[in-house]
Amino acid sequence: MYYEDEGEGTPVVLITGFSGDTTFFKQLIPEVASKHRVIVFDNRGAGQTEYSGEAFGWQDMVDDVLALLDRLRLFRVHMLGWSMGGHIAQEFAIQHPERLMSLTLVSAYPYRPARSSYFMNGIVDCALRGGDPEYINMMTNAFCFTEDFFAGLEAKGKVLRSLKGLDPKGLKHQMQSLDGFDTRGKLESVSVPTLSIHGLSDIMVEPKLGDYISDRIPGCRVLRIPDAGHIIKPALYQKEFLEHVASHDVQRASLQAGRRRSNPAFGKYSVCASVGQSNTNKR
Repeated sequence: MYYEDEGEGTPVVLITGFSGDTTFFKQLIPEVASKHRVIVFDNRGAGQTEYSGEAFGWQDMVDDVLALLDRLRLFRVHMLGWSMGGHIAQEFAIQHPERLMSLTLVSAYPYRPARSSYFMNGIVDCALRGGDPEYINMMTNAFCFTEDFFAGLEAKGKVLRSLKGLDPKGLKHQMQSLDGFDTRGKLESVSVPTLSIHGLSDIMVEPKLGDYISDRIPGCRVLRIPDAGHIIKPALYQKEFLEHVASHDVQRASLQAGRRRSNPAFGKYSVCASVGQSNTNKR
């Protein structure tokens, strides 16, 4: 598993969504890393994480997170998940509540929306049949940002960048995992202090699905952001996120820093050769 590790202090784990890689959080990491140790990684099927190429399920993605935390000797962390990463984070909180100090869900859903699944599976299948994989990212961007966002780019003569080098087979496996996600009937068991963040102009995952989650997690805090789509600028929620982390920071940074110093093999830009196994790391 490819991961990046920045900062010092109490650990914060950021989990990206479908097709995303570590660059997704590039605007959020500097602010968080100024106060905390930040771990970000590429899920199976995307980015630089290597995997067997065989199909995998959502439980494998949850287990990957647990394996990475165990490898880094991180026993309790704060966790933020965006979109698919939010569903991984939900399942992690349900299965391993003792490993979390807080949970933050951004643009999250309790089950995959039918419309989004329809078009996302369609564009991945097109790429598998020979289409340019870049269009996967272009089409998902169309559902992730608002009309005002694209109009603003157009007025400036700019075009939104798209991810290069996507693996259609890996993304098909991610979609199969995403289609299997379903935390309905489980959310009431989440005992971790939770913050739910959602854009009110999200058409990929409608705000009512974020409300479904926040209405069922006991004591869940809610932040709803007007005129924001599925991808939300970190500046619009990082203050509330860091306040949420600080209010539940029960594990002192000095303790975590000491553990990190005792394990010098792990550092920024390390790579585990295979997910979920003890492997030699490279820098």
